[in-house]
Formats: sequence, structure tokens, C-alpha cells
Amino acid sequence: MLCPSCGRDNREDASFCKGCGAKLARACPSCGADLEADASFCDSCGQAISEPAASPTPTPTVPTSFAARRYQVKRFLDEGGRKRVYLAHDTRLDRDVAFSLIKTEGLDAAGLARVRRAARQRR
Repeated sequence: MLCPSCGRDNREDASFCKGCGAKLARACPSCGADLEADASFCDSCGQAISEPAASPTPTPTVPTSFAARRYQVKRFLDEGGRKRVYLAHDTRLDRDVAFSLIKTEGLDAAGLARVRRAARQRR
């Protein structure tokens, strides 16, 4: 479940955001009952729930570099389910590259092992 305040991804059954502490459940505008994030109707009073106004997607804090300053970050490009992608300049090769930063939050030991194996592979 995405936090409406900071945009951080949380467990589906979480009550509060692990990033900013904001309450994740929505409240019914009619009776104030806590609602599931995907509720279309209040299960206490039957009130139809309109979709909340889309909050702007927060822009992640852009780091200045990676790998001991080898990759100098120029700008943030995009974010997916498991990666953040930056336009960076490779100072060793003197060229611009897309640098993907893999998000490891919430991965179990097997998931972390898969990420590490993939990172070691050279293509």
C-alpha cells in the first residue's frame, strides 16, 4: 500500500507508514469509520467512497553519486516496483549511463541472495 503522504510502499495490512508514520487507512466522509485502502463503499454506513484526489508522486531524494563517486548523478529518471533509475556520468569511461538502484526493502533472505547473484553477473 502506498502512503498518501510520502509515497513509500508499505505492507498491504499496515496501519501506519514505515517511512513517515502517517496513518494509512482512509476514513469514511459520512461516519468516520476506518476504511480499507481499496474500499468503494463504507462497510459501516454504506456511503459511496469517491477516489481520493491523486497526490503528486513524491520525487525521491537524488543522491549525488554512487560507487565511491564513480557514477556522478545528473538527474532522476524513473522508478518501478523494485528499481530507481538515474542518469549518471561514469567518470571512468567518461560517458553517460543509466544507473539502476535496486530497492531491497521488504526482501527476504532468498530475495536478497537473488539480487546479489544478479549484481555479480557480468553481461
